[in-house]
Amino acid sequence: MEKSKEIASKDIISTEKNSKKINFKKIFSKKILYPVLIIVVILGCSIGYYFYLSSVNYFTTDNAKVTAKMYSITPVTSGKILEWNVSAGDLVKKDEVLGRQEILPYITSPIDGTVVKSDIIKNQAVAATSQLAVVADTSNMYVGVNVEETDIMKIKVGQEVKVDIDAYPSKTFKGTVTEIDNTTQTYFSTSASSLTTSGTYTKVTQLIPVKVSIENNENLPMTLGMNAVVKIKVK
Repeated sequence: MEKSKEIASKDIISTEKNSKKINFKKIFSKKILYPVLIIVVILGCSIGYYFYLSSVNYFTTDNAKVTAKMYSITPVTSGKILEWNVSAGDLVKKDEVLGRQEILPYITSPIDGTVVKSDIIKNQAVAATSQLAVVADTSNMYVGVNVEETDIMKIKVGQEVKVDIDAYPSKTFKGTVTEIDNTTQTYFSTSASSLTTSGTYTKVTQLIPVKVSIENNENLPMTLGMNAVVKIKVK
């Protein structure tokens, strides 16, 4: 009997010890779990609030490219090109002679810039409206941004811009909205500028070109057409 009592007593003590261990584990788990959950909730709220502020205070788009103002070079009149002195990639000065026809004056460059396209060869016959070449104002390159018409009212001249160019992933350029076009990107195309006369019409959201100047104090090389992401501060 005494042995049975001892065994029963030991079992009770063992059970109490196990119970205390379980309770301790529960308390310890709660002490760890609750702070972790609170931290996770705070972080989640902070991240959500950050993205909310970004969506409210900034307009972001990747429909943007490095570009420059382009000047189309056309002949003085219809006729044969007797001389053509430039090719794509050449740097030219304002009023520099690019070529000549049978009839004067010479064909010259309207600006200091870079020839980005040259479609003519010597002795080729051309019409007065033919495009002979394109000269880009590469001294004043900027980022051209296409903004959907549903967002354009957020954009104002003078707004600050953060510009990320794919070619320089570790650098963010400062920029400014300097110009908003008065027409959509496709307005002067036949299909966009004329109203439909049929019974069907497919509405397409239009894009409005916006010019963003960038600060390139390090004179990092820029190539026309480089992809960019812009973040315009609208508030």
